[in-house]
Amino acid sequence: LSSAASDVYKRQTVDNRGFNLPAVPETVREDGVKIGNDFTADVQVRRAINLAIDRQEMIDHVLNGYGEVAYSVSDNMPWSSESMIIPYDVDKAEQILADGGWSDTDGDGIVEKDGQKAEFTVYYSASDSVRQALTAEFSNQMKAVGINVLYEGLGSWDELYAKMYSDPITWGWGSNSPVEDYQLYYTGGSCNFTGYSNEKTDELLDAALAATDMNESYRLWQQAQEDVGPDAEALWVWSVSYTHLTLPTIRL
Repeated sequence: LSSAASDVYKRQTVDNRGFNLPAVPETVREDGVKIGNDFTADVQVRRAINLAIDRQEMIDHVLNGYGEVAYSVSDNMPWSSESMIIPYDVDKAEQILADGGWSDTDGDGIVEKDGQKAEFTVYYSASDSVRQALTAEFSNQMKAVGINVLYEGLGSWDELYAKMYSDPITWGWGSNSPVEDYQLYYTGGSCNFTGYSNEKTDELLDAALAATDMNESYRLWQQAQEDVGPDAEALWVWSVSYTHLTLPTIRL
């Protein structure tokens, strides 16, 4: 065998994973579709969750070190925004929850507020073992701030799509186009699973799409992300971006 046969080629990607956090209270639309989540509708909860996730630990535990931390769908792209980057800070997350009225009143390790437990379920595709492991690791990490994250694998995407507006789901993203930001954050966007709607954000996204100067479009995409980032609306928890591994052709 060639000496190169044992080499592994590593390729960085924008193949990232994230969890949507529904940003509106639970209700049922006129068409019968359930939307919103009473727990994640609390913006302080969403900000605390983003602070309490150790992305590097997820890479080490789940991906055997082959990955990069992810803060958005646009990491390392010309239109990425530093406003999406957030440090790992459990102490700050705990303080945010405490300031928001969340406390462990019965000593069971789970914080609560007005009788509501800090608990929600994340769903994932049961056929994807990596998404399962990432979701389990996310659940483990949230215990440090008193949030109980249940998780369940569903057998079909039809089942997952039925929950996408009301519950966090472990999604996969990755594109060489900023249009993903439009789909995720525009009012009524095709992938706006959080229920977020903001006229200012919509105007910025529309302007970014209409811009005839590329650099100006990048600036507008970046500005729009400031409204949805972890220190603002904190609509998503981005976790990791895969490093794809390939083996070279073996020559005999």
